[in-house]
Amino acid sequence: MYRLLSLSLLLLTACGTYQADTNFDPETSPNQLSQQFLEGLKVGRDVDDIVDRLATYEPGNLAAALDTRSEKLAFWVNVYNGMVQYLLTEEPARYDDRSAFFSTPRFTVAGHALSPNDIEHGIIRGGENRLGLGFIPQLFTDKFSRTFRIKGGDSRIHFALNCGASDCPPVAIYRPETYDEQIDTRVRAYLAEHATVEERDGQRVLVTSPLFSWFRGDFRDRGGVDDFLVAYGVLEDANKNLDREYENYDWTLETGIWAE
Repeated sequence: MYRLLSLSLLLLTACGTYQADTNFDPETSPNQLSQQFLEGLKVGRDVDDIVDRLATYEPGNLAAALDTRSEKLAFWVNVYNGMVQYLLTEEPARYDDRSAFFSTPRFTVAGHALSPNDIEHGIIRGGENRLGLGFIPQLFTDKFSRTFRIKGGDSRIHFALNCGASDCPPVAIYRPETYDEQIDTRVRAYLAEHATVEERDGQRVLVTSPLFSWFRGDFRDRGGVDDFLVAYGVLEDANKNLDREYENYDWTLETGIWAE
């Protein structure tokens, strides 16, 4: 009986999403709105009207507008970065308790209050457990997350998401039509500053960002961490299995870090 009940609960949480409203034809697309959100924040303009518009979408309308993978990734990365900049610029003291800041729903999209963790792990990373290193999925997810989560994720987003810390990647404004080129540029720029091969006691050691440790399972979409680093020119295929040392991550609050 217990097994049957558990199975029923798992099935209930695995199905059920908002249906896309194919008749939705907004004057300004959600992606354009997410870009305007960041553009306004970048120049210090009041963006409360944009925040309100993001909040009042119907989930089915938003699902219809985010049709392609690049539309989904560009929108949610922009919204995550905009939310963090907006909330921490409005009240920097929120960052004093980082755990509470990342886990507390304070920003509404399509009628649903979301936290930074909700967007990063539940949607952009495709429903990964926050502490699972990229190997353990979230077991119980709500209808909103099931509708918008990006299957398979995209390991490159770890070099695009800005959580407000000094060592976070700069904020770029992503567009669906150029998403791949833009995020590849951001990956290369971040690795240029946070990935070096050094000689230690006669041995070559890779010194790099702890992002590769915290989210190691996510990089399976590119063949694993080593293959990812080969693809971006940090390592060579012939000797890619170097020992690694991870930098100390600087969590000092620093908003307003924008990509060139």
